[in-house]
Amino acid sequence: MVMKHILGIVASRRVVGNSEILAKAAMEATGSDNQMEMIRLPELDIRPCRACYSCLPADVPCHIEDDLNFLLDKIRAADAVVLAAPVYFLGPHSSIKILQDRFLSVGNKYQDFAGKPCINIVSYGVADWEGYAQEVLNITAKFLNLHLVDSARFLGANPGEVLEDPENLARVRQMGRNLVDPNYQRRVKATECPVCWSEILRYDGKDITCPFCGTKGELKVEGQEVKYIFYPEPKHRFSDEGKRHHFDEFLNSKKQEFIAKKNHYKELQAPYRSLDWWVKP
Repeated sequence: MVMKHILGIVASRRVVGNSEILAKAAMEATGSDNQMEMIRLPELDIRPCRACYSCLPADVPCHIEDDLNFLLDKIRAADAVVLAAPVYFLGPHSSIKILQDRFLSVGNKYQDFAGKPCINIVSYGVADWEGYAQEVLNITAKFLNLHLVDSARFLGANPGEVLEDPENLARVRQMGRNLVDPNYQRRVKATECPVCWSEILRYDGKDITCPFCGTKGELKVEGQEVKYIFYPEPKHRFSDEGKRHHFDEFLNSKKQEFIAKKNHYKELQAPYRSLDWWVKP
């Protein structure tokens, strides 16, 4: 077997916490001969997006000089990625959202990361408080154009608690093996969006819609059972065409619209610019 470069990205400041343990267990399971590297995401200097649109089009890098390019270069160099994060108040650690906010300068370079296999690991501390963290990690992989192979949640609050349940270790090791198995195909759950695996869906009284990828469907009653029936489109939000439309066409068109109407927007802003009610510590 050819040695692979496995990159683990852990979005937690807790040292040897549950997310780190699970990530390491999955990485070990890929094979002892593989090259392992890990990044603790909150320790990187990744600053908030300025919404300046300077990074458009694709051949222009983000002007913020921080560690984002270090992270992206590590993902480019990797053969496979393990992304792990704990749940903080129903969502993932904030370092994930800060990274996502910079995807304006990453999404238009989606071909750089195409097809790299990725697994997502979420640890949460309270039963039924898993929240939406897994969906956020899944769309992080999708926006990076990684090939999402597997994704799972694990219950455990105290550092190392996830190991008290032997099924957790067995499951995450299997995820590691799935990461390097080109023939593995995850079975989508009946309650999941078939495109991005979200279990969070919107219902308007008639149809259901995935708020992340936009896939639509309907509810059907069969006897005593209610089933989700989805109608995925090939040109969904995370497809190559969907990314190309959003990052290459739509965002660049909005930038050109801003340049053309800049003075008009200044006039609209003027009455509110003078309302200086800001306070500082």
